[in-house]
Amino acid sequence: MKTGEVLFQVRVPGSSRETIALFSQATQDPNPIHIDDAFALRCGFHQVIQQGPMTTAHFARLLAEHCGADQLRSLDVSFSAPVFPLEDLDLRATVELVEDGLALLALVAQKTDGTVTAKGQAQVALQRP
Repeated sequence: MKTGEVLFQVRVPGSSRETIALFSQATQDPNPIHIDDAFALRCGFHQVIQQGPMTTAHFARLLAEHCGADQLRSLDVSFSAPVFPLEDLDLRATVELVEDGLALLALVAQKTDGTVTAKGQAQVALQRP
């Protein structure tokens, strides 16, 4: 890995309402904003929204695929815009720094219209030859 290198840039298909509801159940997330349109509307959204941790889970999967699950040392993601059912996301990881056997990666998730929905960082250990 080299500074500035794009490790991955992947389009992830949007999640269905059913998948979002199942994720809420699996993570024991009681917030009705993920399953109840009327509640989401009262909160200012036109429909339910996907959980932020779903985006984090996509990043974790992609990092494991590209670097190896055992190489991931940290993953931190902050959310800045809602993701609605069936909205595809473009996820990108760019190498920011390589030092002492570790790579620091900048993570960005955005909708196809360019709206950034999440940013974060991951740290991965470089595999030994």
